[in-house]
Order: sequence, then structure tokens, then C-alpha cells
Amino acid sequence: MSRSSASTKATGGGGYTFADKVAAAFLAQMLKRGFPVEPEFGAISELHFEARDTGQILDDLRLILKRGTELTHCAISVKSNRQLTKAGFNEEFVGDAWEEWNRQGFDKETNLLGLIVGVIDAPTLEEWRELQKQDFATTPERMAERLKDSSQSSAVQRAILESLRREQNGQKPDAPEAARLASRIRVLPFVEGEEGRQINLCAEITLAGTIEEGTKLWSRLLQLAAENRATGGFFDVVKLVRVLRPDFELRDYPDYEADWSRIESVSRQSLSSVRTVLGADIHLVRSEELNRVSQAVTTNDVVVIAGESGSGKSSLVSQLVAESATFKRILWLTPEQLSKSSQAEFAHAFQLRHGIPELISNPSLKSCVLVLDGFEKFEGEARKRAQELIAAVKAENFGGWKLIVTCQTQSWESAQDALIGAGITAMHKVDFSVPTTQEIYDAIPHLPEIRFLLVRSHLRPILRNLVMLDWVLRADIAKRLSDSSQVWIGETDLINWIWDRWIGDGAMRFARDSLLRALGRQEGEKLSGAVHIDAIERDQLPLLGRLAQEGLIRENLPSVQFPHDLMGDWARYRALSFAENSVVSEIKAIAYIPRWGRAIRLFAQSLAEKRDALASWKSTLAQL
Repeated sequence: MSRSSASTKATGGGGYTFADKVAAAFLAQMLKRGFPVEPEFGAISELHFEARDTGQILDDLRLILKRGTELTHCAISVKSNRQLTKAGFNEEFVGDAWEEWNRQGFDKETNLLGLIVGVIDAPTLEEWRELQKQDFATTPERMAERLKDSSQSSAVQRAILESLRREQNGQKPDAPEAARLASRIRVLPFVEGEEGRQINLCAEITLAGTIEEGTKLWSRLLQLAAENRATGGFFDVVKLVRVLRPDFELRDYPDYEADWSRIESVSRQSLSSVRTVLGADIHLVRSEELNRVSQAVTTNDVVVIAGESGSGKSSLVSQLVAESATFKRILWLTPEQLSKSSQAEFAHAFQLRHGIPELISNPSLKSCVLVLDGFEKFEGEARKRAQELIAAVKAENFGGWKLIVTCQTQSWESAQDALIGAGITAMHKVDFSVPTTQEIYDAIPHLPEIRFLLVRSHLRPILRNLVMLDWVLRADIAKRLSDSSQVWIGETDLINWIWDRWIGDGAMRFARDSLLRALGRQEGEKLSGAVHIDAIERDQLPLLGRLAQEGLIRENLPSVQFPHDLMGDWARYRALSFAENSVVSEIKAIAYIPRWGRAIRLFAQSLAEKRDALASWKSTLAQL
């Protein structure tokens, strides 16, 4: 007889600890991506409690299983007593199963019926599983005929099927229909010792992997099951991980584990490309700045570090996120990596099954950081993808996430606009300066030549730029400069001497010079600064490889670029220097392109630094 729908509160009851344990076990399987039934039905996508208000008859639980795009609904009855014996199924379950089977909306081809039992003898369970295995493999009609033959079936199997033919509403179901029903029933035992196995499973799910953490997680799942059974709640993976995240650090959900492994490898490569030493192996200790930035990150969800190019922002942030124990997951992606037309294209390029925003919304760790370094380089599609990542972190209310953005001082307002566009209005700005002369002195007590250069007041601001200082040290020109009788040494003098070191004095110097300038030009035309390797002449590729080995070019195939934006500026400055009589028309043609701005300034400075009483500078200015 059909029963009317009841409220979740009425059917939820209270104190049914067996039902709580069963539901908690399903929650653990959801986190582990276990298969509650056959693997072909997939893992648990959603778990619903007390589903009678939806019309479901076996209403204790409803599982939604997912494999690929296919969904399977499983209506579950949870009984702590014996429901299946050698004589067949319990009469009440049989009645409920038929009512569920025949209710409007039940898909007999895809849906399943589940029976969780607390007591069952092993022989009966084995007989049932063998019956179900055969039933699932053949047609209902053939199965019904097979059960008539004692040589093809056991007495227990025949009794079980016959129990499903009990009279329903004055009619006895025929054998083929009963066999069809049996093929969709799954009997799942939750017997003595199962709770211990679930605690071990929970231990595997936690990052620590200890029985203590497993016991704590199992207790929390029991609590969630009890609370949601009384209210008719539901969980999917995202909701469950979000609820657990404040108290537990979990291993990645298996679907995301491989993706996180790949994207963290990409992030490590981005981190490793940040130069953190000067010269051969000189470490510049900036404890005060490090503490200031660390404090800002600790107390704020969003921190923007603004400073001039070459001030050491990237180096300090890489030290903060990689060397400290603060963050257990680092997401550090470059503009060239994010220069994709969509998150789907990015996922395809890096062989990810899920997009980065989905991974961000499903973190299992509490201490994660998204770093967007050099935000002024995030233009076009890269900027759109970066904003989508920012929005994904914002959507999580920064639960377990921090956002660190670095940018040049003049790009602060642009970075602020991008954050506001992604829904973030609360951000903390850190004004980051170049190191003091004393900090540089303290780092190089063994290099008196550099100290001699720093005494020159007009060189001091230039050498406090860490990229310039690094190359002065690496190019080993300090000794040359200190021995020079030249009274005035300007910024472009340093750049030209460093450039001479890059191109060398061998037979390949002209080719090296030409290729570096060509890369500077092409990089200046690209929003992300990266140049596709197919844009390089094929006969230049061996030389390009040599420059990459020497650290003058950074390769991130299929793109190449200079390791630091200042190096690209120097290459473009050299291109203007080589333009000679056509330089004025060239400057007019490129002045609107932001990436050429510093190169034009350096060219103007080179004219001012000539020993011709500013004649070249004035002449060029007059033409412009």
C-alpha cells in the first residue's frame, strides 16, 4: 500500500547511531573516491539524507554516483538487523523495494536500490552475490528460466528470488520482473569490525596519515551525518571538503591529485626561474623587508607589493613562500603560461583534467598561496585568466588561501583595478624599495671594487638596482671600472659594458648582438613579453640554445624570453642605439607601446651622458 510523503524531520528520528555510521562511511568513500558498488557505476558525487520528501520510498539515503558524464541514482534503506537470510529478503523491504521500483520517475534501466544491513551470514551473502552477478549478466527471462533448474542454481538462490515474488497489492510479480528487480538491488553489509576499517580509511585520507587523525576525522564525519540526517541535508565533494577544511588537512581528492601534482611542478619551475643571489653566490639579507612583507601576508588575505623593477620583489616573495613553512601549496604562474584564450585551453596545454579555478575551489590543505608576480606583464588573455584565478580565490572567501601580487610602482593603480574587477576591495599595499647602500656593503665585504663604485654618488642609485648590481658582479667589470681613470660613469656606460660581456669578443659576437636585439624587439611587441620559438629564424636556433644555456634567455617552450624585464629593456635600448639616423622616426612609431618606454628613456639618457655638452640630446629632442 502506497505511503504518503513525510517530512525529513519526521523520518529523521534521533539516536540511530548505526545509520550515522553508514552515512559517515559513505562520506569517507566520497573523499577517497571509493566505489560503493561496482566500479562501472563510478564514485559518489552526492549524498542526500532522508529523501522521503522527494518521493523516494527507500528514503534513508540517496547516492548519486558519477562516472564520466553518466549519473546513477541509488535509493538506500539502512537496517541494523538481519534483512536477508537463506529464506530470502525481509517482507517489509520487499514491499518497499517494489513500491520504489514502480513509483513514477524511477528509471529501471539506470537506477539502483541499496540495502545496508548490520547482520548477515557469509554463506547467504555469497549466494546473493552470485545470483546478482548472473542476473546482471543475462536477460530477466533467461535468469527466471535458469532458476527453475536445480542444476543451474542453488536452493538459497531460488528462495531469495521467490521472496521477491511475494504478493504486492493483490498481485504476485512474475519471475522475469522479479529477476529484473533483483539485478538492480545491491546488498551492502556494515558488520562488526567495519568501523575500525573506516577509521583506517580516514587515516589514509588525512595528510598526516595517523590513526589519531583518522579517528578525529571519523568522529567528525559521524557528527556531520547525525546533523544532516535530522535536517535532510546533502553533501558533494566541494561542500564536504569546505566543511572539513578548518579542522583537517586532507590528501587531495583523487580526481584532483594528478592535476595538483602537475600544476605544482609548473609552479616550482616558475619559482626556480627567480634569481635569488647576486653574482656567483652572494646573498643579500633583507631581514627587515622580509619581516614586513611576512607580517603583511599573515594579517591580510590580499597583499600587493609595489616597487621599481630590480628592487628584489620577486626574490623576496620566492624566499617567503618557498623557504618558510607557512605555505603547503604554492600556485605561481607566469603571464606567458596564462596567455591562453580560456581556462579550458590552459588545462589542455598543461594536460589537466580540471581547470585551475575548479582546483582552487577544491583544496584539501589549509595553507595555500596564489602568487601573481610582475602584474604589469599580465596583459590581454593573461590578465583575464589571472582575474579568473583571483575571483576563484575570492569565491572561497580566502578559506585556506592567500593572494600575493607584485607590480612595478607605476602599475599599482592598474593592479588595484584588476583586483576590484575580480570583486576584491580590501587589499594591503606594501611599498617596496631597493636595498640601502649599507645592506649592499654588508653583503659584499670581500669585494672592495664594488664598494669603490658605490662611493661614487651618481652610481649609487644605479647599483642599488639589484639586476644592475647582479650583472656588474657577474660580468666581472667592477675591477675594470675601478681601474678606469674615467671620471664620469653613467648608467648606459654600465649597460654597454654588461652588453659587451654578453656578446663576447669572439667570431660570434655580431650574431649574438643581432639575435639579442631582435629578441628585444619581438618581445616589445608581445603583451606577455614571451616570443614564440617559431618566430626565430631556423638558422639562429643553435645560437638561441647557447644563450639559454648561459642564462641570457629563459626558455619555457614553446616560448622564450629574457629572464628579467630590465634585460629586455636593455636589448631594446641597444636596438635604438643601432638605428642611428632613423632613430627619431622609430621612436615616433613605438612611443605609444608601454614596453618600449624604458628603452626610450635609456636612449635619451645615453645622449645626455655623451661628452658633447648635450649637443646630441638637444638635436634629437628638437627633431622630436
